[in-house]
Amino acid sequence: MIHEKRNSSYRTKKSKKNIGFYIALAICVVTVAGAAWTTYGSVMEYHGETESSQQEELPAGNDVSGEKYHSGEPEENSTESSTESSEEESSGVESEGSADEANTEPEEPTYCPPVEEGKTIKPYSPQDPLFSRTTSDWRTHPGMDISAEEGCAVRSMTDGVVKSVSKNEMLGNMICIQSDSYEIRYCGMSEKPIVSEGNHVQAGDTIGYVGLVPGELLDDSHIHIEVRHDGELIDPDTLALNK
Repeated sequence: MIHEKRNSSYRTKKSKKNIGFYIALAICVVTVAGAAWTTYGSVMEYHGETESSQQEELPAGNDVSGEKYHSGEPEENSTESSTESSEEESSGVESEGSADEANTEPEEPTYCPPVEEGKTIKPYSPQDPLFSRTTSDWRTHPGMDISAEEGCAVRSMTDGVVKSVSKNEMLGNMICIQSDSYEIRYCGMSEKPIVSEGNHVQAGDTIGYVGLVPGELLDDSHIHIEVRHDGELIDPDTLALNK
């Protein structure tokens, strides 16, 4: 009986010791966990402050490990770069267009025969004299005579401006039209020209009518044409070919 009491007392004491041990162990675990949590929070806060300070101190565009750092905000130069790129592309297109235009040959001016169905009855001959039935002698011929009935309409051979309307003792009534570097004289016109000095005309416009050439009265009815290029007499046929 006494032995049993002793065993019961021993078990009670041992049980109390075990309970105390577990309580102490639990307190230690809680303490360690709390310390760990506090440490973790401090570490995270430290890293957060470090990253924030790095982002504030490090401007966009600096080299970081061989790569460009970007803050996430759009760079102001990006818009300017895009604009400059667009302008360069536009400039390239314009340059190509300008080059194409430069390579395009200018259109030849329109040419129109001075009279319909006219034929050359006396050619241009500034050096070799030709016989004149009116004067009964040999003389040079600085123009070209084209057959046409008196009263027939005379047309402007090219676009131009009427330089003068005059009268010559040998060549009769004359209309002079300036066309770029060409000066064209229509001689042997009627008394009533259609155009006046300063008028603009186009190729094919009627400027007057066929009249008489006093110095060539014995020749068939015709109109006398003289052409100068940069002030020098040239063959009117050359003008027709060039145009």
